[in-house]
Amino acid sequence: MSPQTVDEWGAYIARLEGDELWSKAVAANSLEFVQVLQQEGFEPPSITEILAMMARQFIVTDQAMPVDMPGQYLSYPALLESLGE
Repeated sequence: MSPQTVDEWGAYIARLEGDELWSKAVAANSLEFVQVLQQEGFEPPSITEILAMMARQFIVTDQAMPVDMPGQYLSYPALLESLGE
């Protein structure tokens, strides 16, 4: 079952760490993932929050964020910076 709310996404992301976090974060950082969320009815602020939660999980788990990946939708570090974090 796929998360259906921002809170469900938060609970899902909070369980990720290590290689699984890396893999999911790379997959989530794509235009295709954003489009799927839009099709599921998520508005831009909610999509931004889901991506920010993914970026924050790297900090929580003391891992380096993926940067300069091919096909990247956005920069996780720049996203957090834009949010004042």
